[in-house]
Amino acid sequence: MNTPPFPDMDELIQRLLDDQLEPDEMQHLAKAISEDSRVRDYYLDSLLVSAVIRRSSQVTGELSRSDLIRAISSGANQSNSRRIVRYLYSVAAVLIFGVLILASVTLFRQRAQGPAVGRLAGAYEAQWRGARPRPGEAVRVGAYDLREGVVKIELDQGTSLLLEAPCQIELKSVGEVTLRSGRLVAVVPPQAKGFRVRTRAALITDLGTEFGVVAQPDGSTEAHVLKGRVSVALDPNRSARSMSLVVDEGQAAAVDTAGWMIRSGLAAREDLFVLQLPSSNRPSDRSDRLNLADIVGGGNGHGTGRLNRGIDLGTGQAFKGPATTIRRSQRSEFRPVPQLRGIDGVFVPNGAAGPVVISSTGLTFAECPRTMGSYYGGPANSGRFFDIPSRQTHDARLDGVSFGTSAHPALILHPNAGITFDLDRIRRDNPNIRIDRFTAVCGIPRDVPQSPFSPADIWVLLDGVVALHLHYPAERSAVETVDVPIPARIRFLTLVTTCSGRADYSWVCFGDPFLE
Repeated sequence: MNTPPFPDMDELIQRLLDDQLEPDEMQHLAKAISEDSRVRDYYLDSLLVSAVIRRSSQVTGELSRSDLIRAISSGANQSNSRRIVRYLYSVAAVLIFGVLILASVTLFRQRAQGPAVGRLAGAYEAQWRGARPRPGEAVRVGAYDLREGVVKIELDQGTSLLLEAPCQIELKSVGEVTLRSGRLVAVVPPQAKGFRVRTRAALITDLGTEFGVVAQPDGSTEAHVLKGRVSVALDPNRSARSMSLVVDEGQAAAVDTAGWMIRSGLAAREDLFVLQLPSSNRPSDRSDRLNLADIVGGGNGHGTGRLNRGIDLGTGQAFKGPATTIRRSQRSEFRPVPQLRGIDGVFVPNGAAGPVVISSTGLTFAECPRTMGSYYGGPANSGRFFDIPSRQTHDARLDGVSFGTSAHPALILHPNAGITFDLDRIRRDNPNIRIDRFTAVCGIPRDVPQSPFSPADIWVLLDGVVALHLHYPAERSAVETVDVPIPARIRFLTLVTTCSGRADYSWVCFGDPFLE
């Protein structure tokens, strides 16, 4: 490849591939591609190189080697090579056309947005599709699609909105928004009384409140009143029925998918919503941190492990992909895992027969409660869940952020599950790192097919002694911050999840599980 035709072209192409290009940058790149043959040729070369790299990165032990890699590495005949190159050029040509179309659509959307109605007051891990406002910038009448994170919008009359991804919303005016899908919390001051949130099935009108709204993709809606009260009415555009009711503080109401019926008398649930912008003061340097999820995935704690790998609690052997079967163990038996460096073993916690063995040296978990002994796969380096009835896979989100990625690893411990890490082995493998503490964010994702059927408990043990215990009632899915100091003498770190009854849908996620 030659040098780029203009200084920032490489950066623009990279931002395009990462879906991070701003509207003005998109316009600049599209104009240059259409008018300058040098830019067009360089853009084609860049896409070819990117295609080769991305195809090459997929060639792992699980995948057969691609035609492209065979042609490059084994000297395949020239006709095959030419065919592959022609194919990639055709792909690149389509992408050029796509850039021009996307630029036009982006500019149209930008121009189609109406007058400013407020500003973006803050953002946490925010990623948008389409319009991408930045903190401090104006928000305008129009549609917004938040794909990751949490944002705070302050409207001009004083109403404050907290949006948790994934969330699709349309700002209609300072006094009304349409929530197409997702979750929001509205705090409405007296001067903005009467603020309205419209969904596909309902119209929620503020009567002096702080309230949360959940709009499902199928149109069903829930309104939870945290302070004050609201009016919930069927959407007259969807239902021929005229029906409304007032919902008081601490209560909730639900509207069905058809927009035909309002169910009242429900208890409001604060835990279903993000009530304040999460802190983004997380360390950016990971060189002195070890990723426990990566170790479960067969890695060294520095990102060499495989995603969607776990350890079967019944055998101690590695498994691939989200678990798809619920099993039951008649007794709690510790199973060593010698094939994974840094992991002492796994077990199914059940205190029905007394203290549970949690290490190869015979340490026990004396406080382990009685469980049914059921388990779902085992600890996994993943952020994905498989729902057996629907046969669908779901992603884990905590505070609007997807976990189980390279940026945000996740350790999934669906009850009942226990795993013990051998810190002495980890210290020997990382002599330049001193282990001071275990940190993570922990919770049960809100966007699961059903609410958990039973309470869940989370335990962190140091050499068999309980250092942290979190209790999650069936109606609670709040995100907790875990920060457990680890003295230098401690050898074993044990993470346990238990459930006293049926453990269905109690998908416990340790996000960003690091040894600091």
